[in-house]
Amino acid sequence: MKTYTPSFILLTMALAVGLTATGCGRKTPKPEAAKEKAPEELALIIRAMPADWRNFERRLSVQGTLESKVFAHVAARTDGNLDTLWVDRGDAVTAGETPLFQIDPISRQNALTIAQQNLAVAQASLKVAKASSDKIKAEARKAQLDFERYERLHQEGNISPSEFESADVARAQAEAGIAVAKAQVDLAERQVKQAEANLAIAEKNLADAKVVAPISGRVSARLAEPGEQMFVGKVVLRIDDTSQVEAAAFLPAQYYGEVEPGQTKFRLQIGNQDAGMHTVTYRSPTINPTLRTFEIKGRLQNAGELAVPGQMADLTLVFESREGLGVPSAAVLVRGGRPVVFVARDGVAAAREIETGLQNDGWTEILSGLEPGEPVVTEGQTQLHDGMAVDVL
Repeated sequence: MKTYTPSFILLTMALAVGLTATGCGRKTPKPEAAKEKAPEELALIIRAMPADWRNFERRLSVQGTLESKVFAHVAARTDGNLDTLWVDRGDAVTAGETPLFQIDPISRQNALTIAQQNLAVAQASLKVAKASSDKIKAEARKAQLDFERYERLHQEGNISPSEFESADVARAQAEAGIAVAKAQVDLAERQVKQAEANLAIAEKNLADAKVVAPISGRVSARLAEPGEQMFVGKVVLRIDDTSQVEAAAFLPAQYYGEVEPGQTKFRLQIGNQDAGMHTVTYRSPTINPTLRTFEIKGRLQNAGELAVPGQMADLTLVFESREGLGVPSAAVLVRGGRPVVFVARDGVAAAREIETGLQNDGWTEILSGLEPGEPVVTEGQTQLHDGMAVDVL
């Protein structure tokens, strides 16, 4: 039987305790690592810009058309064959000077010649009637003198009653002849007037055969060609005065009372270019009962070469203009049914309930709830809540 020394026994017990503590090779965690430390809340990176004063407008934008204020559809004034057409599309014409077209001038020239001859015949007939009247008047004076002489002789008893009666009948016939001669002269004068009227008509028909430009401008349409048969009222050409252009558009009926000709302004844009500010010069007196719209027009004073009749244009009517505090429209959110914006101060986002006004060009007018210069969150605002930590980029 072995005998162990006290030192050996103490060493053996220490080894046993060590093996038990190590748990077969696993380490015991340190007390401070047993519980994880909670991470701090991360700040949301946002962008902000100060609320500032801007010009806001209550306005309406519509699409319209540019039109010639003065134009003319030139039509045939008489029937017949279109003999000559002197102008074409794009040609410049001058009012009262430039000849446009002519319709069958030969037949109208012949009619004028006949009318002139008929007038000459009527005038000659009048001369004959007047000469005949003068002759009858002279014969009537002779018959009256004979009657007076026979009347004295009859009273003295120097002639028979039969001779006196013959003188009386001759006097009465002479007076009747004067009446007939006067009627013939009157008839001849009326025939002369009739011939003069026919001549005037023939001259007018010949003048109508050749048509000159009624207005100055340019030929924009040619609707007939030489050789075609014309009738009164058939349009041959269209002329537009391109120096006088106006913009026309149709507006919803609810704006009728807000448009005042001579006062309401509109901004014009042709294509992508600004064509200046203009004034409404016309408002239709009625509203279309089917479409519930009305027409407006405004003459363009300074649009320059951009103003070409027939072109589309954008009209922005300005009903009210004022300066107000504004923020980008994207910064305005709806929370709890009310509009709000977030203001970033000292690394914290604060929600501000606001009252909005007009909206123009991506900006919203703030009527209350915000002060000028306050930094309004414009990017990242949709992820914010009141009191959240933010980092302004």
